Amino acid sequence: RGWEMASVTDKKTYTRADVALHKEPDDLWIILHGRVYNVTKWAETHPGGKQVLRNYGGEDASVAWETFHNNKKFVRGHMGQFYIGDIVDEEKELKEIEKDYLRFREDMIQKGLFKPSPLYYILSILHIILFEVFGILILYYYGNGWIPWLLSAVCLAIGQQQASWTQHDFGHRSVFNSTNINKLFHNITVGFMKGGIGKWWNYRHYLHHSKPNHAHDPDVPFPFPFPFLLGKETPAKWGKNHWGRWIPFHRQHQYFFL
Repeated sequence: RGWEMASVTDKKTYTRADVALHKEPDDLWIILHGRVYNVTKWAETHPGGKQVLRNYGGEDASVAWETFHNNKKFVRGHMGQFYIGDIVDEEKELKEIEKDYLRFREDMIQKGLFKPSPLYYILSILHIILFEVFGILILYYYGNGWIPWLLSAVCLAIGQQQASWTQHDFGHRSVFNSTNINKLFHNITVGFMKGGIGKWWNYRHYLHHSKPNHAHDPDVPFPFPFPFLLGKETPAKWGKNHWGRWIPFHRQHQYFFL
């Protein structure tokens, strides 16, 4: 790649505070499973985009790494050249919530809940097309009066809403085993059906998933939607400073299902 791997003798130990100092684009370190990596130059050619790495500059990205990379053996084979040392033993442990998440994720994988049904998505595309066709036919046969117009709008709105979620899963490359087939169907759903751009959506949405539901979410404005803030501190802080007079955050456990 044009830069050398550090030799074994060069390896050092760092505290998390040490790594936190290296969070700028021209000096970018991250922590993965207790090991420290200098990804400054790699960020420019990172397949997931440089901004995803920069979002974790100086931080522990172990959970995000586990979530984003399906072929972990392949990825590990390319990581050695960026490895510069280890976190000191007393700071290697992940936070309890992060360990809980990884255990939960592994449990879901073992139960097969991450295995999608391609047939379901093919049928989903077909029913989207039907809603779009119904919306056009209603206007074609009944004219553009208020009732036909409203019925047509409902059909088209449902079709577009369903297309949004269908393209979402293709965009995550999570429907078929083939990346190219996922890309093809993503371009069909987000491009032809919604008039969007697949690469733009991937770039923005992957940024969101690198730090979702976070005060510094790089894609989705926070907090949105306002009534569904989670945690012990954030709802209270936001409610006190902003919307607490109108939105009963302390009752969110009773209306979250909405």
